Amino acid sequence: MGIVSLLRIGDVLRSLALRHGAATFHVPRPNKRTNVSHEPHAPTTKHRIHTLALSFTNTMTTAQTTLLIGGSNGTATLTAILGDNSNPINQSHILRVATRSGKKYLANDGVTPRTWRCEEKRHLSDLVSADILPTRKIVHVGRPDSVFVYGDVDVEGNELTPLEQAISGHGAPDSGGPVDLIVLCCPVSAHLSLLRRLSRALYKLNALQLLGSSHASPIMIGTLYGAGGFDWMSRIAFHIHRPAEFTGWTRPLSLFCLKAFPYLCKSLKVGEVNLHGRFPQLQVAVSPSDARTRAVAKRVLDRLLQNHDTGKTLEFLGLSGPESVGGDGTWGEEEKVIMNSNQWSNSNGVNSSAQQAMRANGAASAVMIAARTKQQIQSAKDSTVPTAVALPPPVLSKQSNAVVSIPYDQQRTAPTSPALDLLMTHSLSDHADPSSALAFMTCTLNSTNQILHPCILVALFRDPNNEARSDVDGTIPWNPSNTAFPRFYADGAAKPEAGELITKIAGAEMYFVIDALERLLSPRGYEPISSLHGGEPMGRMAMNFLGNSPRALGERSGLTLDTMKKEWESTFKSAAVDKNENEDDAVEVGNRPGLINRERILAKLMSYGLSHNGRLNAVLAPCIVVDDKPTKDGTILIKPNPQTRFFTDDTQHGLCIYLGLAELLGFDLERDMKWTLYVVRRLQRWMDKEFVLPESPGDNNANRRIVSDAKHMMETSAPQAFGVKSVGELRQFLKLDVFGDLKYERAKDRLLQSGLVSKL
Repeated sequence: MGIVSLLRIGDVLRSLALRHGAATFHVPRPNKRTNVSHEPHAPTTKHRIHTLALSFTNTMTTAQTTLLIGGSNGTATLTAILGDNSNPINQSHILRVATRSGKKYLANDGVTPRTWRCEEKRHLSDLVSADILPTRKIVHVGRPDSVFVYGDVDVEGNELTPLEQAISGHGAPDSGGPVDLIVLCCPVSAHLSLLRRLSRALYKLNALQLLGSSHASPIMIGTLYGAGGFDWMSRIAFHIHRPAEFTGWTRPLSLFCLKAFPYLCKSLKVGEVNLHGRFPQLQVAVSPSDARTRAVAKRVLDRLLQNHDTGKTLEFLGLSGPESVGGDGTWGEEEKVIMNSNQWSNSNGVNSSAQQAMRANGAASAVMIAARTKQQIQSAKDSTVPTAVALPPPVLSKQSNAVVSIPYDQQRTAPTSPALDLLMTHSLSDHADPSSALAFMTCTLNSTNQILHPCILVALFRDPNNEARSDVDGTIPWNPSNTAFPRFYADGAAKPEAGELITKIAGAEMYFVIDALERLLSPRGYEPISSLHGGEPMGRMAMNFLGNSPRALGERSGLTLDTMKKEWESTFKSAAVDKNENEDDAVEVGNRPGLINRERILAKLMSYGLSHNGRLNAVLAPCIVVDDKPTKDGTILIKPNPQTRFFTDDTQHGLCIYLGLAELLGFDLERDMKWTLYVVRRLQRWMDKEFVLPESPGDNNANRRIVSDAKHMMETSAPQAFGVKSVGELRQFLKLDVFGDLKYERAKDRLLQSGLVSKL
């Protein structure tokens, strides 16, 4: 079939769809959108084919309601992309925004949702994004269906707050009903406060039975960036606000977080946001760990992250993830069965065009779909085949619910085997870690920002001509003739000290913690945390090739074995195991020079790569002008702004977690975490905080609890802030339900009230 025939079929489908009431196939949007082409130039034949393929994909897309909480750059980016009504995939997607202030997301009248314009720089490859490679510009223009300003006050009684309205859909000016997906788009430092607010709202709506049917798919609740112990904070929020009368959730809840923030975006003007690039991998942790949760997460997150357009795939982390990320491959087997099974067929058992669209990838698949659709149309006209087969394709079927192809998790009848078998049973890996604590730990320990930002800040805001002044608050001279402030990566990462610190901390000290912790928490043979060390995939490959993996660093330093011996002594209250007869008496334990293979080369490559990254070179450093009176050569004085997320997220909710874990593992922090301590101490001085104890002269550091006894430790996400001070206590903490449920307590109550016990 030729291209012309394909496009003619598209015209036929569009006309037939209009004739048969295609407007019923999506939830109507109450707000008229501004249509805009995704391409700044006239659509080519390839673009028209791609659009046709997307129109078929839209026939299998179920209605979805997404709530974005927070007014960040991520919210602005998603608002422009998901609210772009010119993209067919958005037709049945209701988008809500809940924010503390309506200034950014409401128009000047204070009522109408504001339209946002996103200009995306699409790289040839997100894996290697350099300006020397071809790029193209894509423009998205869209707005949310409704905006809710929740302020700071909760409402007593049955009256609903704006946030509760946004979740339940009651009183919402759209037809989305209860939400399917809640996404926190905010700095890591705001996670706990928003989770607390969200938990109070959910408990109230649960009591009022306004969360939706108990048979509905779980509400997915999560964040685009899982640093800082997101699941730890969820446990805190939902346990401290659990009402005394709470007996369980009327609709299931699921927690998720992405390992890396998917967008590099920045808004400098209300209504406009620039998307400089996308992270090359989309890796996610979900809880609970089971096949149904993963399948639902894939469906709603694929749509949120526009995977139909970018070609990216979602990769699940943890023990059930692929072998490449340290799991046993459970999800891979599930995906083959569930996502490609006949559960995506229509109610008559016909393998619909929607199922074909699910597998579509490019023009070749579009041709296949068009051919299949033409055959179904002809069969429907001729009526020469049995009725079940002669039914028109879903795009022509006029149904009250507007969707014919229904995902298994929204069907009222049980799926067929083998999907039923997978959905009703658990793999061994799911049983080993039912709440996916190790998957979330992977996101917490392997996020890139906490590695890069603090080290670059220390290097950038150092004045070699006035060390004393820059030590106090980071004040440095700057000539704004080229840029108003230094470029954070292009100027900061270019300094040799930045590459050296990143290599020493991320290539050694963090690896000591990862390897020791993974040995103590993970089932033998699994490596869900260390398999994703280093953040970026290219850097990880290089470190592994040079023999610098967490396992290798843990063994060379002797710290992993030493930690396991200490844990043996602590757990069994006995002396450590006898030394192996082949073990050298002179084995040195601890961090020391020479442990990292090719350290100098790696440091130089790190500085060069970050300072020449096409996605990052436009990012400016967070600065405050100290003295705006320029000298003769135009130089002014600037210092870092400690109120920005470069500080508040990545210091106390990044590096401090590593220091806290190292302390409970029994490390000598002054020896084993020397450079991490150096960076935190320098930054906390600029912030006027004490997240770790200051350095003490002489030999007074040996027995000090550098993290536990710090004045502002409770403002960090170190495990000590959660009351966790040993490996055993960490294991117990991670067994708590992330949504405050007390299933074991209810089981105990039933046991105590049972007939058997009553006779005793």
